Amino acid sequence: MIDLDGAMVGIVQLERRDVDYEVSQAAGRVDLGYLLLPQAWRRGYATEACGAVLNWFAGALPGEAVVLTTQAANVPSMRLAARLGFVEVERFEAYGAEQWFGTWTPAATTS
Repeated sequence: MIDLDGAMVGIVQLERRDVDYEVSQAAGRVDLGYLLLPQAWRRGYATEACGAVLNWFAGALPGEAVVLTTQAANVPSMRLAARLGFVEVERFEAYGAEQWFGTWTPAATTS
């Protein structure tokens, strides 16, 4: 949970997807998800919270990759993925739009 002055303004989660998950590239893998309310956008909260979650994950499961899927048209999410150190693996069509799929490994980060 992302808290701002005692109010929840967002969430970050890691979830191991089922092997039959609808985005086949993420099936069986740990997927990073995040959602922030508009009042928390463009303030660095997502970068800070996701970075903390990824750092925790790197210590808990060393060497295991994390994946992320976002719409390619979601420019802020694409910038966040880049800041966090995700590397593009592929783009594909799903949900009526182009999707971006990337992966992150502790060894690939610089922080």
